[in-house]
Amino acid sequence: MSTTLTRPHLRPVLAHVPTPLVAVAALVDGRPTGLVLGSFVGLSLDPPLIGLSVQTTSSTWPLLRDAPEVGISVLGSAHAGIARQLGGPAADRFTGVAWSARGQTVLLDDAVAHLRAHLVDEVLTGDHVFAVLQVTEATADGAVDPLVFHGSRVRSL
Repeated sequence: MSTTLTRPHLRPVLAHVPTPLVAVAALVDGRPTGLVLGSFVGLSLDPPLIGLSVQTTSSTWPLLRDAPEVGISVLGSAHAGIARQLGGPAADRFTGVAWSARGQTVLLDDAVAHLRAHLVDEVLTGDHVFAVLQVTEATADGAVDPLVFHGSRVRSL
């Protein structure tokens, strides 16, 4: 039997799948610019590729897409209080948020992992764009507990 699923039906089902939360950011016109995504995946070790899925309606992604490189911070337990802020109004996203710049990339302090990467390709996937990025640098802090989005809530592991 074939059924067409609707957004109101599928969203709560997908909410049962824990997803990592990442901040993707770069300096744009000298200011930190970024967004939070719950769709981050490792794609390949050789070459080192990751994937991000971004809503086609995002006004921030076009700015980041054009950056020579972006910083990706895997959010940790210290970010629980700011995760929604980083996904809120663009003008307020980095207010009171501890970060540092490496070249044009913006990396959040106290992250589980940091990656620097540049865009390789994009594929339109429904109401999202799937971006493939090549990683140029990666570090991790095993002592930091990650945040995940699960059950429509931000949770620490």
